[in-house]
Amino acid sequence: MTERSLVDQIRNRSPSGRAGSGGNRSSDDSLRGVGPFGAVPAGIAEPATLGVLAVTLAYLSVFVSITNVVGGTPRLIAAVLVAAVGGVVLARTIGERTAIRLTVVLFAVALVGYYLAIPESQRALLSIRTVGSDVLSLLTGLSVLRLALADVWALAVAPVPTFLVAYLVGRGRHVGAATAAGATLGFFVLTGDTGGTTTLVGVLGVAAAAGLSTLSVPGGLRSNGDALAAVLALMLLASATVTVIPAGAAQPWGVGGGTPGIESTLDDGDELEIVGATRLSPEVRFTVESPVERNWHTASYDTYTGDGWVRSGDTSSFEGPLSGPPGETATVEGTFTAETEIEAFPSPWQAVDVSGAATGSAQVDEHGTIRATAPVLPDERVVFESRVVDADPAELRNASTEYDSAIEDRYTQLPDNTPDRVGERTEAIIEAADADTPYDQALEIERYLIEEYDYSLTVERPDGDIADGFLFEMDAGYCTYFATTMVAMLRSQGVPAQFATGYSSGERVGDDEYVVRGQDAHAWVKVYVPEHGWIEFDPTPSAERDQVRDARLAEARSGGDEGVDTERSDPETTDMDPLDPRLSNGGDGSVPDDETTESDGDTPENDEEPAGNDDESVGDDDGLDPAERAVEEQQLVRGETIDGDGGGDGLPLPSRESVGFWLFVVAVAGVGARHAGLTERAYHGMRLRLPGRSGTPRADAERAFADLERLLSREYRDRRPGETPRAYLDALRERGVDDRVHAVGETYERAVYAGDVTREEADEAERTVRRLAVASTPVIGDLFDRE
Repeated sequence: MTERSLVDQIRNRSPSGRAGSGGNRSSDDSLRGVGPFGAVPAGIAEPATLGVLAVTLAYLSVFVSITNVVGGTPRLIAAVLVAAVGGVVLARTIGERTAIRLTVVLFAVALVGYYLAIPESQRALLSIRTVGSDVLSLLTGLSVLRLALADVWALAVAPVPTFLVAYLVGRGRHVGAATAAGATLGFFVLTGDTGGTTTLVGVLGVAAAAGLSTLSVPGGLRSNGDALAAVLALMLLASATVTVIPAGAAQPWGVGGGTPGIESTLDDGDELEIVGATRLSPEVRFTVESPVERNWHTASYDTYTGDGWVRSGDTSSFEGPLSGPPGETATVEGTFTAETEIEAFPSPWQAVDVSGAATGSAQVDEHGTIRATAPVLPDERVVFESRVVDADPAELRNASTEYDSAIEDRYTQLPDNTPDRVGERTEAIIEAADADTPYDQALEIERYLIEEYDYSLTVERPDGDIADGFLFEMDAGYCTYFATTMVAMLRSQGVPAQFATGYSSGERVGDDEYVVRGQDAHAWVKVYVPEHGWIEFDPTPSAERDQVRDARLAEARSGGDEGVDTERSDPETTDMDPLDPRLSNGGDGSVPDDETTESDGDTPENDEEPAGNDDESVGDDDGLDPAERAVEEQQLVRGETIDGDGGGDGLPLPSRESVGFWLFVVAVAGVGARHAGLTERAYHGMRLRLPGRSGTPRADAERAFADLERLLSREYRDRRPGETPRAYLDALRERGVDDRVHAVGETYERAVYAGDVTREEADEAERTVRRLAVASTPVIGDLFDRE
């Protein structure tokens, strides 16, 4: 065989000795459909297809979970199937460059179609700045559900990566297909729309695609098994030690561990996840001067996901007073002063105007909430004007039930997998009460939740749908559970409702003055009544809630905690007991006429004392008075035992989401490094610099020369086919190569051709190569003594 024919053969074969690239079938074979499956592209029959299928199903499950919330799952599945079939068919007819161009075109068409589907009124709000901001937000934890028409977006985008993945599998490019599918899943990891289990499946799929692709090649395990083992080892190491994961839009990157405070779960972000046990912060957040006592509204959420809430839609610049509710209203003017940095404008619903230093860049969202775009700093004062619904209950009962289609579509949404028994239980409640109007139905649902469920902060988050779990599996919860359940129950009957968050009225320290703390963070319900607007309801048992919060405040005061009082709320200015309920409801020592501070003022029924709620526990009679039991519950929430011993001080274990995320990152990075040759270079680099023996002196001498060849190829050139080791080194001698390399070459020749190399000679050859490798680490040129 001539030297040229040998070179041609080497160039046309992969390092493993098999035709093609990456250990897959040749492109020609896959195009012709050869193999056991006849007309089916041969790439589909490869074992690595199983790994690609796993990661593909992982990212498609995220798309389905999105449409499960907003609708359109059947259409999505049909579009994905068409794209997959199209990719497989075109794998036999078009080249890879053409397929990539087609994918880019499909993606552009999808985005244009989504843009055109957005209503013109919302489209007018879009700009390069807002689009760029949305993209950045998506990549740092903002859910896709936040997008307008998320169902249209999913339907437009999902077929694009599916087409490319199917095409690459059909061509036998399994690693490329797994990379495309993994990148799509990685996008959802960044947006926070994928859970730990789904991410873990994707990780295993990527690893399986790379591993099976390697194993399917004759000699592949021998030549690439070390890289595969390194990837798996790194995956295990990362999952055992790292706990930093994407944490959502409110805090794009966070650290896991600890019990969240109730305020942190109700902040002013666009996504709200309902958690299990929570704790209270008695630190003062702001003070309010207002002629009315209300919940101080900061946000409204429209999209229920089954395990939390998303506020969809865009915002626009606030450029003047809003129109306010359509019916009769009372104008309320007041102020709030920040005691700590806050990023909201708390005020009675509905605020129509704000003014002050912090309001210069305020925005208004599609739900009618004026939002802060910059923090309100301590001691900054904001003036608000609100229009509070001032309708008689009779007017609300007799209001029309003809809802605007946009209101009905948006605020009666429920996930497709919401259990039917939620609606069945709701229907039974309103039928038993003979509640005919939406207003009366809301009153009865509110009353039912107050009377049948207890208030507790130490709850375990149920699996599956939150509303269903609360109704049928729990006997206690806190405000997010009560409000979420009421909204879901109303929506099951076609009544538009919102999930609202903010703060309850707080501690009254004067006729029109209130001190509001972090522990006053609260959630409630708004129900839409045509011709009147949104009416507030509060299904959380207020008496029990106040007992828990008063006890927490008393504990903080007795412990000397800082920031829990202002001059007006300091208990040292009064002789009253800090646990006296009059202190939280009226700092002047009087008991207010309206003891239910969470009422919307439009429903006299809200003022009635709820029955069947004697304490804030889940019903156990342990002989403790309400204040003692509230302190005990707070200790449990903070991870303490009842006798005061600390608990849970050890390092937090990584969550499933943390494990899944980092397994995914390591797997994708490892596969990419392997195919870029980085893992092989790293392996050989470590082997060159660390001592080791293969067994016999001859084997060690051969390995030493192989390592030497790699060093020389980096600085000079590879040994040509047919070129003997001696001829190779002699050719490099003319270029000034170090004479020490010739000693290694001579040892290699004696080992291969004479077979009489000693252990000492083999060890010396290895030491020589290691010295050359170590010397090459800082500056490659130091390896050789040039003239």
